[in-house]
Amino acid sequence: MNYLGDLRKVIGVVSAMSGLRLDAGPLLLAWIPLLGGSVYLAYQAEQHGFSLEFALSCWVFYYVGISSILGTGIKRVMITVWTERTALQLYDLICGLMFFNIGLGISVAALHADGTFELPPVLKWGLVIVLSIVGFGTKFWATWIVGVNTYYFRDLFMERAHGEFQATGPYKWLSSPMYGVGNLHGYCPALLTGSFAGLGFALGCHLGIFAFYFLIEAPFIKRTYFTR
Repeated sequence: MNYLGDLRKVIGVVSAMSGLRLDAGPLLLAWIPLLGGSVYLAYQAEQHGFSLEFALSCWVFYYVGISSILGTGIKRVMITVWTERTALQLYDLICGLMFFNIGLGISVAALHADGTFELPPVLKWGLVIVLSIVGFGTKFWATWIVGVNTYYFRDLFMERAHGEFQATGPYKWLSSPMYGVGNLHGYCPALLTGSFAGLGFALGCHLGIFAFYFLIEAPFIKRTYFTR
C-alpha cells in the first residue's frame, strides 16, 4: 500500500476542507496571507467586542456569497471575462476563504456571552468528542469519496457533472452526509465555552447550508446527474 500517498491525500483533503487548497500552485502566495488576514480580523473583532458582528458577517459572506455565485449568472460572467481556468482558480480562492471564515465565525460566536450555561464536565466532553468524531469524520469520509473538487462545488460552477454519482460510503445511508451529520462538530466550540449565542450561530449555519442545498444544489444534482 502507498502509505505516503495516502498521507498526502489526507493532508490535502483536510487542508482543503478547512479552506486552503494545497494544489493551488502560485496562488498560494495570495491565498495564505488572505487566510492570515481573516485570523487577524477575527482576533480584533473578539478583542473589541464585535464577536457577534464578525460571526454574522462570516455567515453572510459564505451562505449569501456562495448562493450568489452558484445560483445566478455570476459564474458565467466570470468565465466570460476570464478563461475558464482563471475563473475557476479565482472561484476556488473565494470559496476557500468562505470555508475558512465560516469556521472562524463559529469559533468567534462561541466566545460571545460565553459561560451562560455549564454542562457537567463528563457530559460536555463526551458530547464534544462524539460530535467531533462523528461530524468531522462523516464530512471527511464524504469528501474523500466525492473529491475536493466536488467539495468546492466545481460542478455547479462549471455547470457540468464530475463523473457518475455512486451511493458509496456515507451516501449509502445519508442523502447529504456533508450537511447533516457532517456539520455536528460545528456545535462543539459553543459547548466548550457554554455560549447560547454560539449554539444559535452553529444552528444558523446548519440551516444556511441546507437552504443552499435545497434551493440551489439539489435541483442542479437532479437535472445533471439523474436526468441524463
